[in-house]
Amino acid sequence: MSKSLILTYHYLDDNNGGSNASKGFLWSYAFLNADTSLIYPEHDNYDSSAFIPSSVRKFPVYDHRSKIKKGIDIYRGRMHRFTFFVQEHLSKEKYDIIFLDHSISAAGVISKIKKSGAKIVCIHHNVEADYIKDNQPSLLYKIPFNYYSKKAERDALCMSDVNLTLTKEIADVFHSWYPNKNLHLHTIGICEYKKNTTTFSEELKFNNTFVISGSLNFEQSAKPIIDFIKKYFPIMKQTCPKCKLIITGRNPNNDIKQVCSIHKEITLIANPPCIADIAKQASIYISPIFAGSGIKLRIMDGLKLGRPILCHKVSAAGYKAFEDAGFLYTYDDKASFQKSFKSIISNHFCASDIYSLYQNEFSFMAGVNRLKKILAEEGLL
Repeated sequence: MSKSLILTYHYLDDNNGGSNASKGFLWSYAFLNADTSLIYPEHDNYDSSAFIPSSVRKFPVYDHRSKIKKGIDIYRGRMHRFTFFVQEHLSKEKYDIIFLDHSISAAGVISKIKKSGAKIVCIHHNVEADYIKDNQPSLLYKIPFNYYSKKAERDALCMSDVNLTLTKEIADVFHSWYPNKNLHLHTIGICEYKKNTTTFSEELKFNNTFVISGSLNFEQSAKPIIDFIKKYFPIMKQTCPKCKLIITGRNPNNDIKQVCSIHKEITLIANPPCIADIAKQASIYISPIFAGSGIKLRIMDGLKLGRPILCHKVSAAGYKAFEDAGFLYTYDDKASFQKSFKSIISNHFCASDIYSLYQNEFSFMAGVNRLKKILAEEGLL
């Protein structure tokens, strides 16, 4: 059994895409290897243990830097709180394998890790240039953040022994950058972070209700939703006059509130206790996200409920099996939207069939088996 360390950049108690993807990997690997340690960011006066397997040795890192210190650090290429913690930790502990969860985790530490002699595996959540393009930090952070995050990504790609991506599309981009270099790239996908014992037998009946969910104050989600309402919702109303659209999620910004208020057919539900309970009211799930390169985990919420998906082509990355099965329809302009919309509302779907494929692709054990196969192929298991 290899002594392993995972360094994650994400808060594990969050319910966003990055955090959920990180938990899926963490739990899958801990299932395969009991000798696993974790360095992770932690909030003051908080304990994230509920989101971490009990077998994992935990090394929480708190960030007590002042805003001025953080500002200085970002200009020095210190993208996170772990720089000195990892250096000190590796002077005391020896590992066989070190996993970098997100390429930004490599910033300021990958050279030290390389010198430790450990095998390095990096999990790339996205292509940083694509993410940065749609999610810019404040002006003072913009230049150093953009430079050092891209540098960390390149360093991670070239210095890691194995690179894992969440989608094939991300892997294809990395291959195009280094066509003559063996990056040991594998597409790992995503999975739930706990075993799911849900049973599903409900047959699906079209009820004219559609749902969009997401973080409604997050630019990469908010902008596409507003664009969808302005550009595509009129087509929905024209094609399906009785249609109703539910938009739900955390902290909707004022722009979303304003554009939703224009249409009596749109219901905005902010900060529901359980998004799944809201999404169940709809017979079709919509993902309008057209930015970024990472996998759009909100689509999983719809598939988990046995709902067919209508989404922008960018959102379809990582969901090819569902598109091939006829459970997911895509668009990228008004003409393709109208065609896909007409198709999805006229077809009949079996919720249990959609859920069965979801389990096959994204269940906890599906993730464990994919990871096991990749690590065995690379001689790391």
